[in-house]
Amino acid sequence: MSVEDKITYYLEKLNLEHFAPYLNSTLYLAILAGLFFICILLFFIFLFKTKKTDIPKRNNLKPNLEEIIDRKEIKINDDNEFVDVLVAIEEEMLAIRELYVGGYISKGIYISETDRLYEKAKVFGL
Repeated sequence: MSVEDKITYYLEKLNLEHFAPYLNSTLYLAILAGLFFICILLFFIFLFKTKKTDIPKRNNLKPNLEEIIDRKEIKINDDNEFVDVLVAIEEEMLAIRELYVGGYISKGIYISETDRLYEKAKVFGL
C-alpha cells in the first residue's frame, strides 16, 4: 500500500473523499504541509510560552549625603555637645569622601565640602 493509497483511505474514512483528486497536485500538498507546519509551530509557541520575568531596574540615582549619614543614630548630649558635633562632622566628612571615591562628586566639590567642614570643625575644636 503506497502513501497515496493510505491518504486516500483516510480521506474516505473521514468523509473527505472530494479532496482525493487533488492528491496528485504537488502545489496543493506543499501548501497543505506548510499550513500544517505553521499550525503545529503556533501550537508549540502558545503551549510553551514562558512568562517574562520583570528584571528589577537598577537604581541609577546618585547617592546623596542625607542617605549616607543616618542622623537618627547621632546622639547629642548636653554635657558633651561639642564632641558630638565633631563626631557628626567627622561622619559627614567620611560620607563626602565616600561620594568622591565612588565618583559621584568632582574633586572641586570634594575639596570645597571638606574645607567647609574643616572650618566648621575649627570652631568646635581645640
